[in-house]
Amino acid sequence: MSMAKKDKKPKPGAGGAADGKVAVGAHPRARTSIRRWRGRAGMIALVCVTLLSLRAGVPAFDAVLRGLAGGVAAQFIAWTAGVVIWRHLVLGEITTHHEAQRAAAAERRAELERRAAGAMSTAAAPRR
Repeated sequence: MSMAKKDKKPKPGAGGAADGKVAVGAHPRARTSIRRWRGRAGMIALVCVTLLSLRAGVPAFDAVLRGLAGGVAAQFIAWTAGVVIWRHLVLGEITTHHEAQRAAAAERRAELERRAAGAMSTAAAPRR
């Protein structure tokens, strides 16, 4: 079997969802925002927990370990919160887009009906 001819399967979350479902990972602003908040939350928690542990008199090695554990926990919490928040934002964007499409379609339909009524009235008018 040749290594060069492997089947390339799309990564889950890369690109749009093939089955029509909304994927937060496919949204470019959501993906970068969640990544940014995860990093910030982890670093802030690491620093805060380490400093608070050192002020409480915990040995430095244990304080750093606690800081790392706090940073990892904060990353998971920030990731979960980011996914939940962005899921609502993406669904709101989709709803707004659909409403705008419906309004534009209704406007086009009204314009066509107005033109058809105008054409019917000129066709029905007696000619001299």
